[in-house]
Amino acid sequence: MRGIQLATAITEYLVKQSLTVVSGLAAGIDSAAHETALRTGGRTVAFIATGITKSYPAANRATQHAIGERGLLLSQFWPEAPPHKANFLLRNNSIAQYASAAIVVEAGEHSGARNLARQAVELGRPLILTDLVTDANDWAQQLLSTSGVYRAASLTELAEVVQQVVPGTRREPDAGDAK
Repeated sequence: MRGIQLATAITEYLVKQSLTVVSGLAAGIDSAAHETALRTGGRTVAFIATGITKSYPAANRATQHAIGERGLLLSQFWPEAPPHKANFLLRNNSIAQYASAAIVVEAGEHSGARNLARQAVELGRPLILTDLVTDANDWAQQLLSTSGVYRAASLTELAEVVQQVVPGTRREPDAGDAK
């Protein structure tokens, strides 16, 4: 539950900064980020792990359609391609290549978000890991010793890192924002 709340608050902050939200349209954190960006008038880019004519998970069909209408929907797969395990790793690699920085809000020991974090580091992209990630995963703690990897335990800390790594961001989060 905290992860969804944090993803929503982070997205609201990024939208206020006029930054584009890039994510994978998976259930949970990804959906919350895309839906918040759409709701608050922000820009959002969704990389999907299926063909463009498919919706996965099916519960995200309306969000996928809204992103197609008001954002950017990208797939590297044939239009009718169904979801396959390997597609999700390829999609995460594409997200890491496309985005100028990565924020991992929640991740498990063997999650796709771990793959995304690794790819971001390999590409030299700034990587921000929330305390939800670093407190729960040895791999995340090990990444903290890598140049360009940051830990944020609150929205204020995340905003400070974003201000360091993304030119032109200066506004602090609102006082009532989630921690």
